[in-house]
Amino acid sequence: MEKLIYNARILTMNQRMETIEKGYIRIDKGKITEIGRMEELGEREEHCAGVAYDLEGMWVMPGFVNTHTHVPMTILRGYADDLPLHTWLTKYIFPAEAKLVTPENVRLASRLAFLEMIKSGTTCFNDMYFFEDVIAEEAKRAGLRGVMNESVIDFPTASFRTVKEGFERIEKLIRQWEGDRSIHPSVCVHAPYTCSQKTLQEAKKLADKYSTLLQIHLAETRKEVEDITLEKGMSPAEYLYTIGLLDRNVIAAHCVWLNEKEVELLAKTGTAVGHCPKSNLKLASGIADTDTYIKAGITVGLGTDGTASNNALDMVEEMRFAALLAKVVHYNPEAVNARTALRMATIEGARALGLGDITGSLEKGKRADLLVVHAEATNMVPVYDVYSAIVYAMNSKNVRSSMVEGEWIMRDRVVLHVNKEEAVEGVNRIAAGIRMKNSDKR
Repeated sequence: MEKLIYNARILTMNQRMETIEKGYIRIDKGKITEIGRMEELGEREEHCAGVAYDLEGMWVMPGFVNTHTHVPMTILRGYADDLPLHTWLTKYIFPAEAKLVTPENVRLASRLAFLEMIKSGTTCFNDMYFFEDVIAEEAKRAGLRGVMNESVIDFPTASFRTVKEGFERIEKLIRQWEGDRSIHPSVCVHAPYTCSQKTLQEAKKLADKYSTLLQIHLAETRKEVEDITLEKGMSPAEYLYTIGLLDRNVIAAHCVWLNEKEVELLAKTGTAVGHCPKSNLKLASGIADTDTYIKAGITVGLGTDGTASNNALDMVEEMRFAALLAKVVHYNPEAVNARTALRMATIEGARALGLGDITGSLEKGKRADLLVVHAEATNMVPVYDVYSAIVYAMNSKNVRSSMVEGEWIMRDRVVLHVNKEEAVEGVNRIAAGIRMKNSDKR
């Protein structure tokens, strides 16, 4: 059904960063068929073949693109806080996942995550975890755009016992969702310190075979850099480059500890970065120098990471942290300005995932993935610069409605396709079981 949005202030986030003070968007079959100023629309709103929405007093902008998540980790939110990454992973998270990660638990945890994502403005996310077939089903039901697949690692997991089995699950998901409009399977390997060279190269071969995104964690901590440099005689990104893993279809999460040569290699190969500022801070991993990366020509998107290390999935917060931290790194208030931060959260994130031609900006021919933001909320007024208002003043509650593929997934703060009570009750039930087991141990 055709939809018409009109009387809205539109932030296109296109190449020219055009804004339309009072404009309209016509949507048909999930795509933007027209976008322009109200004077160009004339009386055509009276002839809309479907439904027209008067959004006076609202901003319409592209939905946020979360370039790095572990969706079902909502069941481990707050489970093991205030620990360094490697202790956190090996002593707490990996053992807990071995016991807790089941298809049913993943389903319930994903529903809770999607509620939080939608209410804070995410329309597209990139995930690596286990039982991703279940996550894909739930994302489709929720109406979100999702990039995802199994996180292959060189030891048994909840969803596969061998690397071979992990890759088989990846191929199955790719074939299952081939050609889908909103589910985009990828290929995932955990990290260069948990995967052998053979595993890493097999993953790249598979991504190239199916023309998909390849995602990996990279240079997240100093320990990772030190260990790999000792073992391989070179830094992590240099190692990945020598084995053919850096490329235009690759997104590397975190990239906190890249040296000058590695920055050049990522820029040269077209490898994108998924920057996760809050998770990196909470795990004391460090602060990625994204201002330098962007100036070098690297595509940098934003990610929340999982809720066990963040502990939120709020891209509004992530965008603000990304802008503020870059300024502190360089003692320069002009580093990663508001416009750049908003681009990282929208169009640059879409490009990092290989989806820049279909989402991330509001343009004729692109999919209608958008947010409706309350422009007259008290925390936003007055507005001298719209980009500054969104990055530095906005909070997630200012997001009133959202749409993916031309269909509303939230209207007036009501998430339409996820049952909140069912999701919360289910995850609380899982958490109660965890508490009981922990108390039995004591």
